[in-house]
Amino acid sequence: MSPVDAGELSRREQSKSARRSAILDAARSLIREHGPQVAAEKIAQRAGVSTATVYNLIGPREQLLGLLLSELFEDLRARIAGMKLVDPFLVGDAVVVVSARMFIADAALWLNVIPEIRGAFGVRVQPFISFQPINLQRQAMQTAKDIGMLNRSADAEMTATQIYAAYTGALFLWAGGYLSDDAFINQAKAGYWAILAALGAGDHRRRALGELNALHSARARALLAEIDLANTKSSSGDDDTGP
Repeated sequence: MSPVDAGELSRREQSKSARRSAILDAARSLIREHGPQVAAEKIAQRAGVSTATVYNLIGPREQLLGLLLSELFEDLRARIAGMKLVDPFLVGDAVVVVSARMFIADAALWLNVIPEIRGAFGVRVQPFISFQPINLQRQAMQTAKDIGMLNRSADAEMTATQIYAAYTGALFLWAGGYLSDDAFINQAKAGYWAILAALGAGDHRRRALGELNALHSARARALLAEIDLANTKSSSGDDDTGP
């Protein structure tokens, strides 16, 4: 390939990448505004491309949602790498907390997307996600097993899967409106440390139990504060009920 041909190919790829990014940005903004059932024609109009380009560069709806998740997860991977954590338990905890905060930071988007992909009848996006946070948990739990932080009977793959299941349970409850933002993070962390408390070895198990007890105490204090606030409003007549 001549230098001219290579330069032309590079420009085409740059143009394709720019249009792809514009389509994903348009999809995000439209989902925030109108919910997940956004027509490809609307996305194309917002992105300044043809509808055919949307299908050629992105694909059908399930692929679009998968690509949105992929970008979030790739960002998560870069953030975790940038933290340069050594302790595998802290790596796993960071994956849980940072990802939860990323979902919360763009709640207008993810509260629309997540209900679309949950459960047996949800949109199947897994084949279109290039990287999954469970991979970070697998690496962290394998390291923990190798250096004796997990007990001898613990399986790193199964441990990571249990952590993933606990996290997605909290995520779906948050997306369904059953958990507040703070409760989502607390529930996800509690699920993580409960698994480590069950599978940790020696002092590492006691450490996980300490983390778990602290989370339960913090949640209890938050609930009591909410009850006190509700009682104060009720006694002062700040509630919205009429005479």
